[in-house]
Amino acid sequence: MEGEKEAVLVVCGEECEAAPMFDIKTGQEISYVHDCFAPPSGLAYVAGRLLASSGSDKDQPIFGGGAIYFWASNKLEESNKSYIGEAIGPIAFSKDGIYFSAGAHSGNAYIWEVASGALLKSWRAHTNAISSLSFSQDSSLVISGSEGGTVHIWCMISLFQAEEPQYHEATNFWPNFHDIIQHRASVTGILTILGVPCPIVITSSLDGSCKVTELMSGNQLCMLALSSPITTTTVDPLEQLLICGAGDAAIYITGLYGIRMQRSALKISKDNCQVLYGHEAPVSALAFSSEGAWMVSGSKDCHVFIWDTTTWNVVRKLDKIFGPVTNLLVLPMPSISTLQTENCLAPEIPTLATKVKPAKETAIFLQPSGFSEDGGSTRACFQSSSLLSKQLLDLEEKRTPEAIEMSVGMIVDEQMKNQNMARELGDMNSVLQWKANNVMDIRADKDKLRRGT
Repeated sequence: MEGEKEAVLVVCGEECEAAPMFDIKTGQEISYVHDCFAPPSGLAYVAGRLLASSGSDKDQPIFGGGAIYFWASNKLEESNKSYIGEAIGPIAFSKDGIYFSAGAHSGNAYIWEVASGALLKSWRAHTNAISSLSFSQDSSLVISGSEGGTVHIWCMISLFQAEEPQYHEATNFWPNFHDIIQHRASVTGILTILGVPCPIVITSSLDGSCKVTELMSGNQLCMLALSSPITTTTVDPLEQLLICGAGDAAIYITGLYGIRMQRSALKISKDNCQVLYGHEAPVSALAFSSEGAWMVSGSKDCHVFIWDTTTWNVVRKLDKIFGPVTNLLVLPMPSISTLQTENCLAPEIPTLATKVKPAKETAIFLQPSGFSEDGGSTRACFQSSSLLSKQLLDLEEKRTPEAIEMSVGMIVDEQMKNQNMARELGDMNSVLQWKANNVMDIRADKDKLRRGT
């Protein structure tokens, strides 16, 4: 605990124009981040670089548009605003910090390149408003959840390669990776963890369920079913605990250890969870400190608690919260010198574009000598040998989307093989244990007969 020098950023709804920041160890107020207001899941942070939030465009309220605000990590007192043509809800950064994604109330989804601010893709992802958004751990997939309860998984390679996705009555959405998860109410959280042997996605919903699913195979490993709506979820830094905040103002804790090797879906109820009480209204946000020593919870009752994760007791209450909490973020403690140093090397803050720019690639062609250049004739063109050599080199070094997609396919196949092998070994082990028990029973019966004679 002594090594943690972190702050808690508490974000409320649009009625609050600034978000207070507190020392996680003492509860003392440090500063405010102005213009930082966001809907649920509308706050994101790239490690040590950028803070971002979504919100309404207060300068143009009559048009009902949205805006995304950015802050440099060493200059939190100044924000840069990018105007978006529609209301934005959840946002997410890829783990490597290269991509930034946002979901709109209309069901549209957007992906930008962080460094340049260029809009790489926009497409119709859901028929309902997007309520939750996440990247996979390797940044190869985008996972979106809607207020209608649908969860869609999108392959980044397919999104970038394909033309604008076209709506079709039979498939509804394309190029969707697969539709394996369905809830009966709005999706309130999407988490991805590495998992062994297959990555895992965790989705929660207002229908009171939290589903743990293998990302590649679509096999459901576990489902937590509560009688109250699940409003927010998180996992501890070691990915051993699943924590769910609920509409009944309670926090439910269950273990993830052993779930990944389940061969059939495991159903968990309230009786299998440790329950934390203290809030007086639905729990709306959860976050862990980096070392896992503390968990922070926020609620619509305008209270924020800091819990000791060894005893699960409330050790601190944060004051001066001016509205119902929508988001919580634990980030490195900003020092006064860092905030006020002008010569410090600041990360580049992007200005997000709103239109996709077409790729400008000029192919190199060689034309056969003596070939007619008459405009009415059919022109035959041959790619130059240097260009072909470059394409071959790119393919060998896996720098093309096709090569990357082949590599992803091979990895998926290998993971499926490893998973099937693990299950076969488990079945063999069960058979061997059964045979060993039979041998022991036979020996015991023989010993009884000998003693009887």
